[in-house]
Amino acid sequence: MPAPIDINAVVTESSTAFAARFNAGVGTAKPTYKQVATVLPSSAGATGYGWLGDFPRLKEWIGDRQLKELAKHKYTITNKLFEASIGVPRVDYEDNDYGRYGIIFEQMGYDAAVYPDEHVFNLLKNGFTELCYDGQPFFDVDHPLETTPASTASNIVGDPAATGAPWFLLDTSRPLKPLIWQERIAPVFTAMTEESNSEVFMKDMYYFGTRARGNAGYSFWQMAVASKAALDVANFEAAIALMMKQKDSNGSSLKIRPTLMVVDVSLRAAAEKLLKRKTLDNGEDNTHYNEVELLVSQDL
Repeated sequence: MPAPIDINAVVTESSTAFAARFNAGVGTAKPTYKQVATVLPSSAGATGYGWLGDFPRLKEWIGDRQLKELAKHKYTITNKLFEASIGVPRVDYEDNDYGRYGIIFEQMGYDAAVYPDEHVFNLLKNGFTELCYDGQPFFDVDHPLETTPASTASNIVGDPAATGAPWFLLDTSRPLKPLIWQERIAPVFTAMTEESNSEVFMKDMYYFGTRARGNAGYSFWQMAVASKAALDVANFEAAIALMMKQKDSNGSSLKIRPTLMVVDVSLRAAAEKLLKRKTLDNGEDNTHYNEVELLVSQDL
């Protein structure tokens, strides 16, 4: 008669192996959200961003009234839960058939690493309707400016009601990027394998998974321009000019300069034609060659 299998020892060993595969998946992932968003820690279910008022020169950027609104925590980001789990039947351990789950845990690690991408780029895409700190959509034609006399500023090129695929120019050169990824809990691998656990006992399953908490938000609209107009030379130059003309409440230049273009897959060819060709069709040099970096996001 064969010796009985020490299930507890096998489960412990496999848990270590599954965790290693999870971490391998995290390591192979190449998320892109950090190219457009600054990662900031969170210590509660929702975090207010009144502390943004401590940034140097912020009073000049946004004016007294909006600074006071920030100080009263009018702009908050509420954390969301991400979780994924899988149950491994006890019989798979008894039959030495649990190794096939390794690739699943590797994929789980990959998914956990890139899950902020979807939230960050969806928020960027929805910036025509989602509100930022001044109570206006992040991309808007009349952001209020506390100038004398009062005035407004736009960070949209063309008609905001147009139905074309949006494209974006961002200044990502600063410590605080145009978007925020608020991280409450980073993805972590967990295991439920105790025999005394009722779920394990009643269902004859061992459970493994990951969970994380976080969410995306906006920082300063002045560092971003969006357009639904055609992605061509004229509109690209208009977007650059609009960005570089942004001024503070005293009328001084904010010295913003675009460093990154973000497009969806449908605009990849147009963006590469604009930015990646050294020579134009007429044989002249392309003055916009590599003027900004290009990011093609499949999450837009």
